[in-house]
Amino acid sequence: MTEVEQIAVVGLGNPLMRDDGIGPRVVRELQKNGVPPGVRAVEAGGGMWGYWCLLQKCRQVIAVDSMQGGGPPGAVYLVTLEQLSTREDGRKAGPGGWINHDPHFLDVLQLAAHYGIKPQVTIIGVEPKEIGFSLELSPEIETRLPEVLKIVREQCRKRLH
Repeated sequence: MTEVEQIAVVGLGNPLMRDDGIGPRVVRELQKNGVPPGVRAVEAGGGMWGYWCLLQKCRQVIAVDSMQGGGPPGAVYLVTLEQLSTREDGRKAGPGGWINHDPHFLDVLQLAAHYGIKPQVTIIGVEPKEIGFSLELSPEIETRLPEVLKIVREQCRKRLH
């Protein structure tokens, strides 16, 4: 990574848990086909320090994750952190639902903000069909992959210009 990247595309989720692996899958597709200069695509598990270092080195974050928002499987949600509601326990919820994975990412964002590190964050959530042990996305989510990639690329393009 250069000193400061403009955009980090972060794939959240567990690729061993079927549709929960949409984030890492999107990142792998981006890495396979190339990303524009100034964009870095990374898979991020639950490790706080991985997020921490990434947040210090980018101005904008596009996080891709499974998100239970109440829509049909494959529904795509595009939300900012400000659009997430807060549950009674202080955790963030998606529009009508929950970010299905990696609450640590949101926790690290809060900690980073405390230290003045505040990249602009956009979350692209995909409604899962099934969360269970499998390396493959469900067919419903697999067919939505090109659209999710298109949205990620459009979001990158908007932010680079």
